[in-house]
Parts: sequence; C-alpha cells; structure tokens
Amino acid sequence: MNEQKPIHYFVCSKGSDSLGLTNATEDNTIVEYFDSEEDVDLAKFADIVKSKPNCVQKHFIVNKGNDYCAVETDSVENSYVFSVRLKYRIVSTLAAGTATIESFIEEDKRLENKLAKPERQPGFKLRDADGEIIPDGIKFALQILRDREEDENDEDEDETEGLSKEELLYYNKDWIGVNSFMNDGKDHFLCGNVDYHNSFECETIDDIVYLKHDGRYFYFDIDGETNDIFIGKAVPAKDQRVQIHYTDDSNICLTGWGGRVYVACEWVKCSYGAIGLDNREEQLRWGSPMKLRIVRL
Repeated sequence: MNEQKPIHYFVCSKGSDSLGLTNATEDNTIVEYFDSEEDVDLAKFADIVKSKPNCVQKHFIVNKGNDYCAVETDSVENSYVFSVRLKYRIVSTLAAGTATIESFIEEDKRLENKLAKPERQPGFKLRDADGEIIPDGIKFALQILRDREEDENDEDEDETEGLSKEELLYYNKDWIGVNSFMNDGKDHFLCGNVDYHNSFECETIDDIVYLKHDGRYFYFDIDGETNDIFIGKAVPAKDQRVQIHYTDDSNICLTGWGGRVYVACEWVKCSYGAIGLDNREEQLRWGSPMKLRIVRL
C-alpha cells in the first residue's frame, strides 16, 4: 500500500499521451485535463489542489506534451520548468517533500560548476596520484574509483589468501580495460573491468599528451553512433582528442577536447562498465564523472 499522498497533474489533452502511467511517479497521481494553452490558470489550479486535502498540497504539476512545470500551490509565481528526462526525480522528490522548487533552482546554479573547464593547461604533464610526472612510454594501469573501494579493508582473508603481491594490488578493484571481443575489423573501445587491467602509456606530441594502449591512441569517433572512447593507430584530429583533467585529489577525469561533459562509467553488469561521454540531463545533475587513478606498473 502506497502511504504517500498523490501529486496533482494538470495535463493538456493534446499531450495526454505523454503521461503514460508506467512508474511510481505517475501511478500515484491525480490527473485533470485542460484543452489548450488558453486554459492554463495557475491560480485556479491551486484552488483545485487546496480543495483536495488527500493529495500533495505544497506543489502541483502542469504538463504540456514533454514540457513540465512544478508550481508552488501557495505562491503560483514560484515555479520550475523541467524536461521529461528529469520528470521522475523531480516529481518524486517534490511529492515526498525531500526537495523544493528553490532547491532545484539552486541546483541549476551549481550545475555550471560541475561541468568541466574547457581551458587547456599550458605545459601539461601527466602525473600520478603522488604528483610524479609519468614520462612518455612508461606503462601504467588506470584504476576506476567508485564507492565499493571504501569497503576494501573489509576483504575476506580467505579470499585473498595465497594471492601474489601483484594479484593483491588488483584484487577487488575496478580498472579500465579494452574491449577486444570484436571480429568486424573496427577499432576496439574502452570498458570497465573488475580485477583485471590493461596497460597504458602516454605520448607527447606538440605539447599535447595522448593516452595510448599497445601503440594506439585514445580517440572519440565524432561521426559514430556512440560516445565510446576508441583506440586507433592514427594520431587523433583535434575534434577527436581526449582531454585529461586533474581532480582535487590528484586523480584524473576525461572529456572530449575542449568539452565540458565528463566521461562516465555505467556498470551495466557487476563486472562490466560501459565507458563514454554521458550528456544526459540526469547524469549532468546527479551523476558523477569517472575518476581514474594512475597506477604505475
């Protein structure tokens, strides 16, 4: 039984098909329809909501096609417009009382600071987490840092008994790997692996640091259908380059060259992570970039 009060939707009948009742946000709703833009009367909608004490009283939602607007019932001039991509998170938190219109407006302001800074650092050098420069050609692994690393000290001794020093270094950690399970002749691409790593190196050409694997360069296929990071034989053109950014804790994140969207890793299985640029609104707002630690080999 759902004990949370339903939130009230006012939906334009021309866009009513967009309100498919397919998730918890929409299943627990009260819906009333209006015919056209001229019928939007927020003060009237607020009075309707107030007359129904068994629904969420603080906010209501106005929906026209794929456009949504959250409105404060007691102050209808206080509203927040959002897209269908953000609907589930925004509507569910408003209904639960864990967010407000003001908090989403502040979140919009903070979003600018979450995006990567496109400026390139002059004389850039690749450095490990200790601040030491990684010379060209030196092999290293790229560890993906995620929440499960916090539990590494709780490892079962029986599971690690008998492992070599090198095996212990990689055990129960996540690493960048190269997906080579393709026979179509196309360049391979990066992925996330558990307990297994590939080796990488860097090469500096005209003061630009390129990441490489097995003599091939990281690049984005800007004409392709995916946002994966591929590895290829040719030095990438400017719009194909991968740019490296340092984090406050001396690890690195990746973007496209001059781009502001970070590369992310989505763990689609326990042992496989899909790596690529992720510019979905929900990822930009609430997701985290893939953070990498350089581990010398």
